[in-house]
Amino acid sequence: MEPLIHLILPLTALTLLGVDFRKALPLALFGLLPDLDALLLIHRSLSHSLPVLLAFAAGAALLAYAVKPGLRNYIVLATLATASHPILGLFTGYTPILWPLSSHSLWVKTELGVHIGGSLTLLPSVKLLAQPTTFHRLESLDAPLFTGEGLITSLILTAPLILKAVRGHYQPHTDTSQK
Repeated sequence: MEPLIHLILPLTALTLLGVDFRKALPLALFGLLPDLDALLLIHRSLSHSLPVLLAFAAGAALLAYAVKPGLRNYIVLATLATASHPILGLFTGYTPILWPLSSHSLWVKTELGVHIGGSLTLLPSVKLLAQPTTFHRLESLDAPLFTGEGLITSLILTAPLILKAVRGHYQPHTDTSQK
């Protein structure tokens, strides 16, 4: 799945949870972290494993709590944004989401088709596929940063968020309690 979607979905989810857009944006960037493995030419590696990500998050939470207890909520939100990446990946291809607890990469392949003819027939398909997990270095990697479908979906999801943030930022504050 393209990086733009890995950024926009956590941003939208965090904003819908009530996180201010200006705080949600840096937190949503954590949704891109698992793809840093692509820079090492090892895509969908242990950075796409929930147990590994949760172990790092637990360490970060302990460190944050020792330094500044107020950071705990940000660690939780950053962890959710990061975890969204391998969860989305689970639906687009084989992902080592449970490694090292499981030696298999999983893919939840879902489809819902429709046949329109003499009658209307729905054609659902849900498959859980598994293959042994192997991490190997690639020679090269070509990947889209965004596609047309991802770009327009991202624009539709973020336009209201951006408008709300801009509108809230520029509206004068009126105090109605003085009446």
